[in-house]
This record gives sequence, C-alpha cells and structure tokens, in this order.
Amino acid sequence: MRLLVLAGTEDGRLLAEALKQRGHEILVSTLTAYGANLVREQGLKARSGAMDPESLTDLLKANDFAALVDATHPFAIQVKEMAKKVCANLVIPYLRWERSALNLEDHPLLQWAENLSNAAQITAKLGQRILLTTGSNGLPEWVSHPLMKDKILFVRVLPTSEVLVRCESLGLKPNQIVAAQGPFSQEWDEAMFRQLKIEVVVAKESGKVGGTLEKVQACLNLNIPLVIIKRPVAEQD
Repeated sequence: MRLLVLAGTEDGRLLAEALKQRGHEILVSTLTAYGANLVREQGLKARSGAMDPESLTDLLKANDFAALVDATHPFAIQVKEMAKKVCANLVIPYLRWERSALNLEDHPLLQWAENLSNAAQITAKLGQRILLTTGSNGLPEWVSHPLMKDKILFVRVLPTSEVLVRCESLGLKPNQIVAAQGPFSQEWDEAMFRQLKIEVVVAKESGKVGGTLEKVQACLNLNIPLVIIKRPVAEQD
C-alpha cells in the first residue's frame, strides 16, 4: 500500500520506518529540509515544505496514495484539520497517530495553562528570568506580550538559520538564544537551568517522547516552577 506520512519528529519517523518494514511504500512529508534529511538518513523517501490544501491535494492525487497517515506534532492543529478535510474531499482514508500524553501528579511547581496567552499570565507572576522551550512559532506573541515587557526571556530553539533570523528579528540577543536539537536529558536541562539562572520554565505538553517529562523532573529537582501549555483540542467530526 502506498502511504503519505506527515511527520517531523523522531517518533513520526520511527512510525514511517515501521510501516515500510511491513511492506508499505512510504513517502514522508516534513515541514523543513532538515527534517527531510533525517528521514532520508533512515532510508526513507521524503519531501519537504509547507503545504496548503491545493498542494496537498495535488500530491495525493499525483502519487495515487491509498491513505494519509498524520503523525505530526500534537500542537500542529492547523495541519491536522487541513489534512482531514483534504482526505475527506478525495475520499482517501485519514489515519491519525499521536504520541501518548503525560499523566502527571499534581504538584505546586507544575502550573497548567490553556494557551499561550494564559501561560504568559501565569508565568509573569512566577519569576523574572524565563526560559521558553515552546518553539519559535509563538515567539512574536511572547515578545510582544505586555506582561513580558520587564522580563528577561531566554529561548531554546532549533539551530537553523531561519529560526535564528526569526529570533534576532524579534530583538533577542545571542545570550538569550540557546540553539540546540533535542530531545534533551534531565541532566542537560538541569545544567542549562542553573547556568542561565532560570526562575521559570515554559513548555508544551508534547508527550512522553517530546522531552517534557525530563523538563518536569529537572524543574522539580531544582525547585523551579514549570508552566505547561495543554494540548489544543482538535475539531470533532
């Protein structure tokens, strides 16, 4: 069976590899060229670049895919909804694979936020030196948020030129940018938090394989508050 797999993370690539081992013909679609290179290193076919409904439709039709397997990040809601609608229009099966969510016990240091704006409101009350580990897409909103005006923001982002340019364009200085490829160990996180004298960490609930649990453990060990943004809720059919 010929399958199009939407994936940009390690677990998505492993899923694509497992499908290939079961005899399926796989093409993996990633957002970045870097992600596509990682896919090819695993011996899989890949293409990269953002897609709109028209380009995704053309890709599915031109290659006669039997189904689409959506293994994108839990926070990639727009991509999920677009892929579902395109598949429905083409009468092609849409299959969603999503990593398991974390099941964390309540703790005074763990604060849950409904969205980015809510996270900023919570974070502003907890400390001055804030580390954002939520990716680069939401940085404009963080940097421009009124409650962040007098805060010292640090960001941990992917080490690509595009992301670094985005950070610099928002006024972030080199000593505020940690450009590194995760996921990271608990020990790595603890060392970074100490080095930067972080007072609050912000993360997304990305699941068991997204590095969130390591951040939780590091923050609890160092007595640092962690604000966790809940997964967005997709539209129901």
